[in-house]
Amino acid sequence: MSGFSSKELYLMNGGNTLYIYKDGFGDIYNATADEEAAWSREVVSNALKCIDKETNSTNLRFAVNDLIFHGYEEIDQLLFDKMQTASPERKIVFAGLLWTMKGYEKSFAIIYQLFLCHRDKYLDEIFAALQDFKDNMAARNFVIECLSGDDMVIYDKACVTVSMWSYSGMPELRAAGLLEALKQKGAPGFSGAIGQLRQLLFL
Repeated sequence: MSGFSSKELYLMNGGNTLYIYKDGFGDIYNATADEEAAWSREVVSNALKCIDKETNSTNLRFAVNDLIFHGYEEIDQLLFDKMQTASPERKIVFAGLLWTMKGYEKSFAIIYQLFLCHRDKYLDEIFAALQDFKDNMAARNFVIECLSGDDMVIYDKACVTVSMWSYSGMPELRAAGLLEALKQKGAPGFSGAIGQLRQLLFL
């Protein structure tokens, strides 16, 4: 026995019963359609509360995914509205979600402005968000600037970003030796690596 009730299993999985069965709890899960409908409303209510207050990017993403799964309408407008008065940390997440969900073109500009205003405090959050911006031309230019500049902190962050892009839809960035060459700033092959990266990103 898992010790969980059917309702607890439902809520823990955001209402996606497929995960309940994948996790091996299908033999104890038992719910009527009416019960699931009531629990679904509770999932949506909890997700909306999370979006109102949560700062953790992972939790915010889970909340948004729960809303999407339960067919919440106009979620892009909800995120846009919340972003207007959000703290910088939450604004970064909302901008990233709007980009990944809707291709909102101003998302990178919002994150870049936060980089200019809050560079030291939210650098980790900013570059974590940029991992989802591999298809954004302005973000690509920004990463190349970070790699080419003299600020070693953002250079290191940009190296990680390019590596993440290479494993999340851009395998061409794993061309022989490119990632390693980009990590060797000042080495003879570094400028060539930057040129190769530029060519791959702006074909």
